[in-house]
Order: sequence, then structure tokens, then C-alpha cells
Amino acid sequence: MDDQIVARSTAVITETLAELGLDVDQVGESQWMTMLSGEWKRTIPVLFTIGERSVRVTSLLAGRPDENHGAVHELLLHRNQDMGWVHFALDDDGNVVLAGRVPHVAVSEAHLDELLGEVLAVSDATFNSVLRAGFERYIDAEQRWRAANDMPPNPVSTQG
Repeated sequence: MDDQIVARSTAVITETLAELGLDVDQVGESQWMTMLSGEWKRTIPVLFTIGERSVRVTSLLAGRPDENHGAVHELLLHRNQDMGWVHFALDDDGNVVLAGRVPHVAVSEAHLDELLGEVLAVSDATFNSVLRAGFERYIDAEQRWRAANDMPPNPVSTQG
């Protein structure tokens, strides 16, 4: 890996995140993490990993679905058709992630801003649908508990 390329990509990532008002932490060798805040997916972790030829971006959308894996995967594959910088994937544990790669030559403030915007928009637009499909029994149990305790329903069952 060319040290100048790594240094340039690292500087662009950390400077861009700072300019956007986002905290950034180095979490490993050639890895930096920040958090976005969404409307439906309140906390959206974004991990940047500097590789030999590109910067890999990974964001956890949801844990491994408890049920209806086929329906969740079908939903995600359909949504992959309209994606730009990122796409849906599964990590080694079956968790649903957004993943993408940006070649070092394309790492710029504008591209990172666009990429982060896509991660935020896609996470918010998809999160509740994935929860409803992959965690239906859990949500039903939570809604019953909320009703029994005179609490308002969790909007995940009807929104997003």
C-alpha cells in the first residue's frame, strides 16, 4: 500500500467528517468510524477501512433477522437495483449491512458527503421494513407489552 495514498485518503476522510460536524475515531489500523443520526434508524455507524486500492465503507443496518430470511433478502435485493455508492450485503454473522468501495482516486469531500448522504437516506428508508419483515414476532410481543403497560405503540410497526 502506498503511504502517500493512505495519508491522502485518511486526511480527506477525517477532514471531511470534521467539516460535517461528525466525530471520528480511529478504531483499528487504517480504520475510522463515525456515527450518523437518522429519523427512523437513530444510530447509523459508518466504518471506513483504507485498503490497498480503495476505501471500503460498511454500515450496520440491522442484526441477523430472527425470521423470514427470504423475505428480508428479497426486499434488500430489490432495493439494490436503485443503489449508487453502496449496496446491501450480509456480514459473516448474517447481519444486514450497507457496503461500498470508493477507489482512492475518487476519495474527495464531495464524494464522501454524497456517500454519507446515501447511507443515511437508505438506512432510514429501509430500516423499518427490514425490522417488520425480519423481527415480526419480537415487534408483536413488544406492541402487546406496550399496550398492557398503557404505553403508545412503537411506530416501527406502521411507519417507514
